[in-house]
Amino acid sequence: MAAILAFAAGVTLATAAGTALPALADTSTAAAPGATAQVPRGLLPLATSWITAQRGIVLAYPSRTTRAKPYLLETGNGGKTWKSLTAPSLTYPSDNDQPDAVWSCDVIAVTDGTHIEATTDSGQRWTAEKLAGLSGSFSVNQVALAYGRLFALVSTPNSTMVYSGTATSGVLHPVRGLSINGAGAYGGISTVGGLQVDLGEDYATEKYWYSRNDTSFTSAALPCPATERAYLGGARSGKVSALCSDGESSIGPGETAVQLRIAGRLGGAFNASGPAVDVPSVEGFAAVSPRTVTVATTFDLEVSANAGKTWTAKLPQNNGAFWSDLEFPSATTGFVVCSTVNNALHEVGAVYRTTNSGKSWSALSLP
Repeated sequence: MAAILAFAAGVTLATAAGTALPALADTSTAAAPGATAQVPRGLLPLATSWITAQRGIVLAYPSRTTRAKPYLLETGNGGKTWKSLTAPSLTYPSDNDQPDAVWSCDVIAVTDGTHIEATTDSGQRWTAEKLAGLSGSFSVNQVALAYGRLFALVSTPNSTMVYSGTATSGVLHPVRGLSINGAGAYGGISTVGGLQVDLGEDYATEKYWYSRNDTSFTSAALPCPATERAYLGGARSGKVSALCSDGESSIGPGETAVQLRIAGRLGGAFNASGPAVDVPSVEGFAAVSPRTVTVATTFDLEVSANAGKTWTAKLPQNNGAFWSDLEFPSATTGFVVCSTVNNALHEVGAVYRTTNSGKSWSALSLP
């Protein structure tokens, strides 16, 4: 997801998306035998995705330099060892969009914030996924995989919408009805325990849908008031969680009031499960269960083990940080990518893992 983040140390890591680019070519590129790249030391991880507590991928770059080459790493033992897969052709973008990667079943999809490529054979062949009918200025804010289909959350200067199609088919089409108009539109897709989509506009309008298959979406009660932004936590143990935020700071890293809300089922009414509390600006949210949740904020991770009644700060980042891909592939194990700057103003990053539902976190060793 693209974002603007100015750290306390005075370094900007990523800027907003929206660069006008030509339409994507519908192409499929086969990797040459043995084309997996030699992995350099000191890579900067920018995205991660895990299909189990042991099997995951990391998308990394040598630096946030325009046209920097991507590296795609895979582990099958929780990060103890890694192997290099052939990465997609998506070099680091000139507009500083935030690259992202997602893995589900045999599909890996990667975006650089404007283009999307997908593979079903561990990178031996990558297919560019065209966004049908779309041209001009746009950004790909999120890619997600569910029910064997690839979904993309796409924003233009005047709207945000969801595209979908079979992975590696070469084209994604707008999902009818899943859109919202407005220059200040935003949203999110959750695939945990069911497919959910929430779209909002300028903290004034919100729309929410859920699906139990890959084609039919049902409009339902909003997770949050339309004056707040919803961060979807997915469905766990039959219950659905969402974090409601009353807005981001307009003057850089600041504070926002958040409140956890729970629904008894997909499509059910959401109710507050704890008080509203002030935290640094929200960058991500994930739920282990309806009671145990983690929020990524500008300056730390905030963890609650009692349905949002109290919160404990973990992994403090004194210079501020950009967090991405916070997820829990199992009831105890979770992962998140953290990018920050050290006191020498050099950007550093790590993939952190918890094996106790967020109580403690440690960095994985990458090649």
